[in-house]
Amino acid sequence: MTPDPTAFDPGAALPPPPVGSFVLGPWDGQRQTVRWFDQFRDYHELADHIDPEREAYQTLYQYPAGPYCSHFKAGGYSPRGYVGPASCRYLLFDIDRKHDLDTALTDARTLTRFLRGRYGAHIDDGLAAYFSGSKGFHVLMELMPGWAPAVTGPATCKRLALMIAGKVGVRIDTTCYDHQRLVRLPNSRHPATGLHKRYLSLDELVTLDVGRIKELARDPAGFAVPETGEHVQELEDDWMTAATPAPQAAHSANHSHPAVPKFVRDFIGFADIQDPGRATTLFRCAAALAEVATPSAVVTGLLEEPALKSGLDPAEVRRQIAKGIEHGRKKGGAG
Repeated sequence: MTPDPTAFDPGAALPPPPVGSFVLGPWDGQRQTVRWFDQFRDYHELADHIDPEREAYQTLYQYPAGPYCSHFKAGGYSPRGYVGPASCRYLLFDIDRKHDLDTALTDARTLTRFLRGRYGAHIDDGLAAYFSGSKGFHVLMELMPGWAPAVTGPATCKRLALMIAGKVGVRIDTTCYDHQRLVRLPNSRHPATGLHKRYLSLDELVTLDVGRIKELARDPAGFAVPETGEHVQELEDDWMTAATPAPQAAHSANHSHPAVPKFVRDFIGFADIQDPGRATTLFRCAAALAEVATPSAVVTGLLEEPALKSGLDPAEVRRQIAKGIEHGRKKGGAG
């Protein structure tokens, strides 16, 4: 098992390895701190102590053990509110196409082909694809220059991913770049489909159809973690470009938007439920987002997943989101 990441020696000659948050399903379960790479490797290689029939999630980012573990303990063993330094070992491209896995597969192939063309064969050993177990595919690319932890790390990752996806014309899910976002671990089982998050070699990604990929995903399988260890100058150049955000045009006070309320962020990121319950929390979140002119499709996209995972049935989720949007539009003067 992964050693206790909070048991590090501040006086040691070498710093402790980076850590992250881990959840053994369901998605909104109790978080634990783990040594990030050890945990990722154990699931990827299907270590003996891993239970692949359980849901399992880990933060996309890894964090310096000292400040992160201190924050985790002080917050009652929760990472909530941590906005400190973060690094990213692998850049994630999340390609979800609900009810259209064939298109998702085509887009994943297009993206990997572009990445290999842009950065060369140097990245092949650090490039991996996965069937998510449900409605899409994940593509991971090892980030050599992204290892250094920085407060701006998550924002840089998001800009870099959007820059790359924009060049190739592939739509990706951008919610995964939040500072504390959880991502399903390889070999863990999706509770709705019964399929596992399955690693695919680049050859399998290109040659197998959706039916065959689903067959493979019925069973877990251990594979070596993707690692290249090579410095890719073109990738570092793109990282540096993404690390310097473009200047933002000034907006008048009439066009400024208030910050999203904390209870909305907590529901999206942590599935936190307020009194008097799940339905009311969902309604309030939808209303708050709609009030500041968030498009209805975006409101639904942000709230649907945590609402379903809270245990609400799909019909109730749709109803509360629609009611919340209607209420928020009227309150904000747009309805």
